[in-house]
Amino acid sequence: MFKSWRIGKLLGFPIEINLSFLILLGLVFVAYGGLAGVLVVSLAFAFVLLHELGHAVVARALRVDVAGIELGFLGGAAKMTSLPRTANAELAIAAAGPAVSLVLGGIGMGLAAAFHSPVFALVGWINLVIAGFNLIPALPMDGGRILRAALSKRMDFVRATDISVTVSRVAAAGFVLWALSGGPLQLLALAPFLWIMGTREKLLARMMARDRADYGGRWGTPIRRFTMAHHNGRIVIVPLD
Repeated sequence: MFKSWRIGKLLGFPIEINLSFLILLGLVFVAYGGLAGVLVVSLAFAFVLLHELGHAVVARALRVDVAGIELGFLGGAAKMTSLPRTANAELAIAAAGPAVSLVLGGIGMGLAAAFHSPVFALVGWINLVIAGFNLIPALPMDGGRILRAALSKRMDFVRATDISVTVSRVAAAGFVLWALSGGPLQLLALAPFLWIMGTREKLLARMMARDRADYGGRWGTPIRRFTMAHHNGRIVIVPLD
């Protein structure tokens, strides 16, 4: 794992920059436009940070613990150390980030139309792309969490997770094909990440089912705090209480 550095706080949430983000900036500088490319990527990640703040603020309102927000090679992540208590809570948290990006995108495009400004148009397009990409139904991306929340209203949580992970792995295969046919090379790194994180989500779902055995594995009872660790090459869940 790459090292991360805390660079400050925003709305009470610690903000961290991962070494992989600096590697991304270096690659962009060398291969995609020098300083201008770095500035565009930095602007995009500023809006990624606002997107993740949307998740974090709603999570905090719904009593889901957030350790902070980390920016890395693949984007950003609000690091939740506990899980939503209901399907509706997961849906609200997952939808909050894209909602922020859509609002910012709409504002940017509106200002671009009003002032004929390419800068505002860039802001609009960056946020619309962030929203659209995150709504792809690939767990643990926002769209995948929204899909799981919707499915878990009709079936048990483990089954909903398994279906969402299957959809995610189809999306991961599609990302590889897209990247190899000329799409963004970052997708080659994202695809195995989605595959690995799908395994993590399956493990978490089964832990939740055990904790909620009296409720048939469905939402509705508190979940312990947890962290993830690697042991003998495998991802394991470590309860914090």
